[in-house]
Amino acid sequence: MNDAVPPQRPLGPATAAGETGTGIADPPLPFTGGRIPASEDERKLVERRVMTQFFVAPALSMAALVAGFQLGRPHLTALGVIGLGLGALWIGALAVGERRLMFMRGGMMVRREYRYFVYEGLAAVPYGLAVLVCGACLVAPALLFLGGTSLEQMRAAVLARPSVALIPLGTVLLFHGMGFLIGFVHRGGSKWQRAFGMLIDAPARLGGLILIAWAAALLAIGGVEWLRPGLFDQWFRSIFGHPWPYR
Repeated sequence: MNDAVPPQRPLGPATAAGETGTGIADPPLPFTGGRIPASEDERKLVERRVMTQFFVAPALSMAALVAGFQLGRPHLTALGVIGLGLGALWIGALAVGERRLMFMRGGMMVRREYRYFVYEGLAAVPYGLAVLVCGACLVAPALLFLGGTSLEQMRAAVLARPSVALIPLGTVLLFHGMGFLIGFVHRGGSKWQRAFGMLIDAPARLGGLILIAWAAALLAIGGVEWLRPGLFDQWFRSIFGHPWPYR
């Protein structure tokens, strides 16, 4: 669904800075900078995409997951998890390829022409990569389960080598932090207007830096554990008085 729609007649007049359409203010940072669809054709495209990706596909996957629990069919539950993961991979791949994200804001009580928002720009790429990693983290263990690996075996493997969890988690935080740091707002105007805009954007930038710092710590610890588990055990012993207890 990588279809581009040429701009047509706007659905609503532009408003003052900080708004994306008539009566529709930008949401809180970091997702300032969204816009309503530029035409009825684009609105239909965004509506189809949002309803399919965020409602229909997850509902089908959750139905399989819950049915597997209720019926005692773990393989059906695993298929539901795979469905959720594939949905995340689809969302992430489109975000990276198109450099845009699409969301619903305001719920069903908002008029349809103002219900859906598009966020475009480079920031969509790291957000999409984060969703791709999350999707892979859902699909991989579910496939292992279908292949005969038990949940107890997977739990024991993660406890024995915590880098298996630390590295993906650090990667997700890193990409989210990069998305916060880049942002979707493109400030213009005079030097003072741009400076004021940077001040307004400071909370999102700070949040991005905090996430990146957490990501760096997790990736560093996970990398050491993956490459040099003996050194990781020494670090752990120096802090807690004993080596990592799950090996």
